Formats: sequence, C-alpha cells, structure tokens
Amino acid sequence: MSQLVRFGVSMEPELVALLDELTVRHAHPNRSETIRALIRQQELLESPLQIESEVTAVISLMYHHDTELIRVPISEYPSLHISVNFKMHLQDDIIIKILVVTGKSEPVSAWARQVTGQKHVVGRITIAATDQLYEKLRI
Repeated sequence: MSQLVRFGVSMEPELVALLDELTVRHAHPNRSETIRALIRQQELLESPLQIESEVTAVISLMYHHDTELIRVPISEYPSLHISVNFKMHLQDDIIIKILVVTGKSEPVSAWARQVTGQKHVVGRITIAATDQLYEKLRI
C-alpha cells in the first residue's frame, strides 16, 4: 500500500457541511475517503483518452416499450466486448437498458453514439474506467 501524506485543508463551513453530507450519502468512512473518491472521479473525467486506451463504459438507454431499437452490430468494432446487457421495466411502458462495454476508447465511443443517438431514446455513455485507472486501483 502506498504511503499516506497528511495535509491541512481550509474550507468555508458550508463546504465542510457539504463534504460531511457527501461522506454520509456515499457511505465513506471519513472525509479523507470522500476527498479521495472525488479526486479519482475528477481525474477520470479530465484525463485525456487516447484512441488506443482500454476503457469500460456503462451505456444506459431509456425508451417507451413500443420503440424498436435499431440493432448496431459490434462486428465493425473488433475491440468491443459487451459484458452486460440488462433490460427492465421502470414503469409499465418505460424500459431501461444497461450495457457494460469494454474495448478501445474510440470504437467504444463510436458504437455508443450510434446506440444512444436513436430516435425516441434517451441515452448516456459514462466512461467508468480506463486502463490507467485500473493500474492506480492496483496500487
């Protein structure tokens, strides 16, 4: 395990209250772990993705059950692998579909844009992890 560095942080009382609220909401054991989690999340959001970077993405689709999704074949994207394909009704007529996809950054993003950009579909792609994050988690 890596060595920890202690340092002081000054914040307005409102920000400390928000930090404490986030700590409770996300079930972190303490403020330090909340700050670590926030930094990791921000790093994931801001780290530039190389075309060849390996990523894991979560793709969510919401649509009316009468909507016919267009099948977007993965054969054009050899690095792409779908590890989870889950669908359930949120309400009687509204469906959510969750896909977990791994592969090279650019093909994953290109395929996800085709899937989420369909008519009558509310879709989102979230890059959940990168090969750089995997390495940092192993430390």
